[in-house]
Amino acid sequence: MINARKRLLETSFMFAIPVVALWMLDDISVDDAKFFPKYICYGMLILASINALQLWLYLNKIRPISWPTFLRWSLPFKNGPVPFPVRRVGMALGLMTLYVFTMEALGFYLSGFLFFLLALLVLDPAKPTPARVGRKAFNALIFMAVVYVLFSVMLGVVIPSGIAL
Repeated sequence: MINARKRLLETSFMFAIPVVALWMLDDISVDDAKFFPKYICYGMLILASINALQLWLYLNKIRPISWPTFLRWSLPFKNGPVPFPVRRVGMALGLMTLYVFTMEALGFYLSGFLFFLLALLVLDPAKPTPARVGRKAFNALIFMAVVYVLFSVMLGVVIPSGIAL
């Protein structure tokens, strides 16, 4: 069973992120600079639409949806609604905010590594053990190495350096 409330929230964010990004791209005056991000946002909107359609079809197959029921915050299923992980989602949003504000001071790669590691630890429902933390740190390091090679080496993007680089 899926948590309908969680899936509705995810789908809403999948629509909101590219819409906000497209709105922010209007501030850029050079058309060539916003060409690629604009089409990435359009692709994200198409994927969000596909996700919304899949959610609609899945929920309608489980139980035919009438509008008053569909607009409720929680849809009851066989075993009752699964509680929404408010603490984990709130901590993830707090980490994102902290990441954005520390990127200039710490540098993109160090703050990205710390954000990715802490996000992996916060979003995992299992209790952290030293082995799991080590594995997650290794994954975060590999992820940031791929980001470094992709953006700094291959694309030559100038990134915030901060104290790390």
